[in-house]
Amino acid sequence: MSAAARPAVDADAFKAGMRALAAGVTVITSCADGRLNGMTATAVCSVSASPPRLLVVVNRESASHDLIARGAAFAVNLLAHHQEPLAARFAQRIERPFEGLAFAQGQTGCPLLEEAAASLECRLDDRHEAGTHTIFIGEVVHVRTADAAPLLYFSGAYRRLAPRDHG
Repeated sequence: MSAAARPAVDADAFKAGMRALAAGVTVITSCADGRLNGMTATAVCSVSASPPRLLVVVNRESASHDLIARGAAFAVNLLAHHQEPLAARFAQRIERPFEGLAFAQGQTGCPLLEEAAASLECRLDDRHEAGTHTIFIGEVVHVRTADAAPLLYFSGAYRRLAPRDHG
């Protein structure tokens, strides 16, 4: 049987398999035409250190998708272990997602969340359509880091790293 003739794996089976992958929780922020937005995501990956590039995967139906495309920029805020409420907030569609939050607008104009473990600002370098999503590749133009443990997502729940056992 050819690869084209084989049936694709069931979406539920795929999701079950992906729950075994622990991932850092991020808020991808965007801006265009004076509008700011953010979305919680784990589909983020480094592409290259030289030149510095990373990718984010965004559903084409999300508000963030069009803002990234129009603004030609995005920022990836890697959440710290204590920022689970921010992950929950940006997982929802909110009219004014940054109202009452501490953030700074970076070089690209995209919001950088205070107390994030790291924030990486990117200018859009390339994009590729993949199913219902777009893979945006960004040129990293600025990085801000903090001494904070990351917030993780594993098996359908937020997690934290256990303290190191020095025994």
